[in-house]
Amino acid sequence: MFHKLRLQLTIINLIIIAALFLILTIGTYFFAENQMKSRAKNFSQDLMADIQAGMIEDLPNHGPFNRNPPPPNDDHRPPDHLPPDHLPPDHLPPDHPLIFFVKTAPDNKILFESSAQPLESNQLLTLVQETLDKKETTGTIVSQEISYFYFKAPLQDQSGMLVLFQDFEHEKNLLRSLITALIIIGILCLLLSLVASLYMANRAMIPIRNAWEQQKDFLADVSHELRTPLTVMQTHLEIILGNQEETVASQNKWLYNMKEESEAMAKLVNGLLYLARADSQQQLVDKKDFSLSQTITRAIEILSPLAITKGLKLNLLVTPDIKLYGDEGAIKQLVGILFDNSLRHTPPGGEISISLHKSPQEITFTFSDTGEGMERKHIEKIFNRFYQVDKSRSKGGTGLGLAIAKLIVETHRGSIQVASQPNLGTEVFITFPIS
Repeated sequence: MFHKLRLQLTIINLIIIAALFLILTIGTYFFAENQMKSRAKNFSQDLMADIQAGMIEDLPNHGPFNRNPPPPNDDHRPPDHLPPDHLPPDHLPPDHPLIFFVKTAPDNKILFESSAQPLESNQLLTLVQETLDKKETTGTIVSQEISYFYFKAPLQDQSGMLVLFQDFEHEKNLLRSLITALIIIGILCLLLSLVASLYMANRAMIPIRNAWEQQKDFLADVSHELRTPLTVMQTHLEIILGNQEETVASQNKWLYNMKEESEAMAKLVNGLLYLARADSQQQLVDKKDFSLSQTITRAIEILSPLAITKGLKLNLLVTPDIKLYGDEGAIKQLVGILFDNSLRHTPPGGEISISLHKSPQEITFTFSDTGEGMERKHIEKIFNRFYQVDKSRSKGGTGLGLAIAKLIVETHRGSIQVASQPNLGTEVFITFPIS
């Protein structure tokens, strides 16, 4: 399942990257083509305006155009200060694209063709005819496998058309080179993306796999925790039903055991419900200002008979008048969870110490005992759901208490830490920010 999911994540990532790169390539191509056509159009407009005005009579083979030069000076040498477009034909730079133009009659017959045109008469006639048949004033047309950019306009006397052609093959080659380079880069990027996608998919699978394993363990633990009390209750019911002639008083032992198991199951279900609400992002606390000192003191007073019955000594050191903005009921539940843990894991004759202090930065709540403690390897796991150092049920725990305690502390923007040593006891440190 995980291999298939990893493959799906990789393929989806590659498809997204390929689609984005395809959009980028297409967009780059059309943008570059549009820019080239725009420059060719602007150049053609300026050139055609000069032709229409009679400033350019012909376009020779070795230059971009032949403007009528100014009169030469006395020594018949071209003046050095004139720009290149005013130099005689022999001095024009040869690096311009091929440009030529034709003038046609109303019946599309060619009246004049510039010297620079490279086509045979029949080829030129076909090119001009196809260009005149097009509705667009500007565009590209192919003749003899060469692309030309054309620009056409009526002659000033409206007696025919003036059609200007510019060799567009160089621009096409640039576009092809650009697309080829983008494709090569794209293939390399896709190969790199494949490696990166596999790596990221593997990384993404780690929390998914952990969540899956946690879910499996969670369901197995829930099934185990619920099956045990249900089995006990069912067994006791069979015993009671098998001795129907007995009085209720004589069945008290079985009924009491059933009551104890039902209470344990109710405690487990309530804990699961609390955690399920937390997982679904439901509101868990109803916050308001209350006296944290009084709440902890009252909660310990209620629970203290349990410690006295077991022979444990209670040490309570609470600084008065410490207030907290939070849920008073949740704090009572937190105290109950910590007290229950200490009660179950501290042998008779031990001590349980509770302290509450306040500094300018934070509120510190400490809960410690002199119980059996735990090894260091367990400390990082005790907040996991259903994790128990002692896997047996003799202690009476469900493995949900500390997970709920941590959730309560975090909903109050606090932190919880545990320090413990085997046979020396456990200490829980809780800090809350100043409200």
